[in-house]
Amino acid sequence: ITLDNVKFTKEELENFDRVYIVACGTAYHAGLVGKTVIEKMAKIPVEVDVASEFRYKEPLITEKTLIIVVSQSGETADTLACLRKVKENNIDTLAIVNVVGSSIAREAKDVLYIKAGPEIAVATTKAYLAQLALLGLIALNMAYTNGKMSKEEANKVLDDLKELPKKIENLIGNPLYKKIADTLYTHNDIFFIGRNVDYALSMEGSLKLKEISYIHSEAYAAGELKHGPIALIDPQTLVVAIASEPKLYDKIGSNMVEVKSRGATVLVITQ
Repeated sequence: ITLDNVKFTKEELENFDRVYIVACGTAYHAGLVGKTVIEKMAKIPVEVDVASEFRYKEPLITEKTLIIVVSQSGETADTLACLRKVKENNIDTLAIVNVVGSSIAREAKDVLYIKAGPEIAVATTKAYLAQLALLGLIALNMAYTNGKMSKEEANKVLDDLKELPKKIENLIGNPLYKKIADTLYTHNDIFFIGRNVDYALSMEGSLKLKEISYIHSEAYAAGELKHGPIALIDPQTLVVAIASEPKLYDKIGSNMVEVKSRGATVLVITQ
């Protein structure tokens, strides 16, 4: 993993004043995380849209917009339609795909392969993690190239990325997950809540739960609970709270108190 994995020249970046990420399902959720890291590191505004909506809109894009389309298969129909739509207007496009030689890979101006290997199950966990890593590399390269991050800072993030496989192996091997699942699987309604990037992670967590277990699940921005969804929470509800950002611990903590006051069981995922 190096900054050269995803290389933008200074001239190219100066031509972009906005990034649009377009995708479906899990790839869309990866795009939401990509928005957070690109805006935070590179200070470039990013919009994220569901491909099935984007293709029927009149988006405010110009020749200074970079369109990033994300798809595991490279054949996602709505995403491919969006790619063709923006190409008609001479917009720069970058595809992030897994399958070499796929339709999206062939038709985009530039392509980056995540190289996650064959996707065996619908849950597409390998591709999701690889998409996140590649979007992180894009953010790093943009930040370094446009002077928003020093090379030393970028290399520190790269070093952290290199540690991820080992950390994921350790997490998968933790027997605590099965013990927790055995006590919680009887819940018929499960809410995932989070703030900022944790809300994007909540959306993917909720989707994975639905796909794999067929249990009803929803994801909400934690601050929106009081604007309606909290009415659905009762003692039979499980609430999974994701809290990865220390600066937001107090906020997500207050949301946990809210749902506990209505009798919900709360599972916290944190650092």
